[in-house]
Amino acid sequence: MTSAADLHRELRRRRRGTESAVEQVSIWGGGALSTVAVALWVLSGRGTGFTLDPVLSASASTSVGIVLAAAALHVLRVVGPIGTDAATTHWLVSAPLDRHTLLRGRVLAWTGALVALGVLVARLLALIAGATSWWPLAVVGAATGALVVVLAVLGQQSRRWSSALPMIELGTVVSAGVATLAPPPPAVACATVLAVAAVIGWWAADSRLGRIRRTSLTSGADLLAAGSAGLSFLDVGFLVSALETRAHRRRGAVRPRGRAGRSVGPVRALVRSDLMRHRRNTMLPAVLVTGLGVVLAASAVSMPYWAGVVGLLVGYVATSAASIGFRDMLADRSLRFSLALPDRTMAGAFLVVPSLVALTVAVTVAAAVSWWAGIVVGSTSLVAVVRSRTAPPRVYDGLAVVTMFGTVPVDVIRQVLRGPGLLLVGAVLLLL
Repeated sequence: MTSAADLHRELRRRRRGTESAVEQVSIWGGGALSTVAVALWVLSGRGTGFTLDPVLSASASTSVGIVLAAAALHVLRVVGPIGTDAATTHWLVSAPLDRHTLLRGRVLAWTGALVALGVLVARLLALIAGATSWWPLAVVGAATGALVVVLAVLGQQSRRWSSALPMIELGTVVSAGVATLAPPPPAVACATVLAVAAVIGWWAADSRLGRIRRTSLTSGADLLAAGSAGLSFLDVGFLVSALETRAHRRRGAVRPRGRAGRSVGPVRALVRSDLMRHRRNTMLPAVLVTGLGVVLAASAVSMPYWAGVVGLLVGYVATSAASIGFRDMLADRSLRFSLALPDRTMAGAFLVVPSLVALTVAVTVAAAVSWWAGIVVGSTSLVAVVRSRTAPPRVYDGLAVVTMFGTVPVDVIRQVLRGPGLLLVGAVLLLL
């Protein structure tokens, strides 16, 4: 009987047969060189010369690392992390083979990627915090990355762990706030505890790998496919659309509320519909509250300019999340025709909520940094979002430059930077 190892061996043989050596070198050569260069920089432990003084304190760097770990756990919990498409699930996972052996490679790939990312993040945080001995921090980063994968895999295997992961994320964020106020714990002790926890957790997750339900394997397939397509086409809209579809499925059943006997104007009705959209979908409040907290934390632990830059990024992300109705209205010509209203009237109605969000971020930045930073953040965020939402459909057959590291789609990059490019202008204005 064919085993899982025989199946993997046959798949590798078929992949090697379809690609020549030149194609493999051209595809993987640039990435391998870049990875080796980053690895040498990480292992050297030397600074770059761009940071003469510590940008963040040790407590603030610890808090940033904890928040990044919580964000990584949330992302992995949403996408799976172990996922397969429908065809793989039907033909391979459902076959009478050892599911543990079939899925172990995916767990190892996620673990290796998160371990490398954790070491890189630890190196960057050690650099901006001015740490002299960073090897224990590298172990902390690697163990944290492995522990994040372990928790996500355990959540995919067991319903108890799945229900406990949101509380773990909340506790991690709270501990990040406590770490900002308290002195950082010894790095060697943290590295030892996290490494032991990661090893024990990985053993537990690996031993229960064959118990993963087939339905959970395809739960994040849509997000993985959307993320892959968005990365290929440099368009985050694929991933945003998949996330919105998930949100609509969760909140698709709503209770109708009649408005008999009351009539409002068309502009007021459009504004109300946009408000109801964000009331049913809690993404905007979560993004706004989290972003405002990040702005306040950045103003407390970093220089005013960098706090303003953080506010600029938060303002753009929050205003983009609030402009979903504006985007849908511009994308659907039949909807605009059926409403029988001027385009400027509809655009103004759907810009009320984004303007309020941009104003909220601007007031927070003005109170935490300066009034000039608040004006720059509010105006730049709103204008950048409007330019991004009013961009024409993306064209992928424009100018491209072929380099030794691959093809650089210059025209696609220009289209991507139509809105976000104004953030660079805002960053320059913050220097005034």
